[in-house]
Amino acid sequence: MLARTGFISALAFGELNRLTYWVGLPALLVDRIGAATPAFGSVAGILAVMIGTTVVLVTISVLVGTIGGLPARSRVTFIHGTFRGNLAFVGLPVVVYSFAGSDAAGSVESAALIAFVPLVILYNVMGVVLLQLPGQSHPLTAIKRVLRGLAGNPILIASLIGIAIALTGWEFPVFIGRTLSAVGQMALPLALMGIGAGLYATRLRGQRRWAVTGALMKTAMAPLVGFLLALWIGLGTDEMRLALIFLACPTAAASYVLVQQMDGDSALAAGVIVLSHLFALPAMLVVLALSG
Repeated sequence: MLARTGFISALAFGELNRLTYWVGLPALLVDRIGAATPAFGSVAGILAVMIGTTVVLVTISVLVGTIGGLPARSRVTFIHGTFRGNLAFVGLPVVVYSFAGSDAAGSVESAALIAFVPLVILYNVMGVVLLQLPGQSHPLTAIKRVLRGLAGNPILIASLIGIAIALTGWEFPVFIGRTLSAVGQMALPLALMGIGAGLYATRLRGQRRWAVTGALMKTAMAPLVGFLLALWIGLGTDEMRLALIFLACPTAAASYVLVQQMDGDSALAAGVIVLSHLFALPAMLVVLALSG
């Protein structure tokens, strides 16, 4: 509504997203992860479900795209959109708010924050490798660009700092801890507002049938496959709920930038992103209802 009425301009929303990405989320991650008690057993099970589901989704989307006759450039874009979730701007807020007030809130939040780090790395590396397949002429240049991006990613850096602090048991001086906590509190609501404004500003273009298919695979098939894998490995109820929230996340908006940089089908990428954000709402309601 803020974007639709012009109360906040598109330029202002862009600046708020930048503030959230470079300041709010890093402060939140350092503060929350640094104070966390690492539960690596829980994290291992969550990662097993997430990675296993990603492998299944990629396999199915390769078959669907190939049988459907998608050109190579569009096919890799379609595959990319089915597995790369928006964990930072959607997943973390939903996890934090859905477990708030419960006995498991602290441990589950810690597991979510620690699992977040390898997933960010995995999605970025897989995205680059995948989008290289249609015959890019300079694959090493693209890979180096993404590695530099990971090295300078404030969310990833903040997560690693938080993990180091949690493992060493070091405690922040009071003024630093309070500052990080206060600044970090702006991150989650601003992230959700930015997603809403982005949906308003983005228009569907290109192959809508494939955009719908990719969005449904991301928000419906992913949590279903994850649920079956979680049952198979015996994941606990809280850990399963966390993993399914992450899997029901819409396609990351950042994937559009990567698709553009690597000459993918940007219209298809935009369509998958927009529709997956719309489909993610009922998907997450189902996940929360079934696992609550």
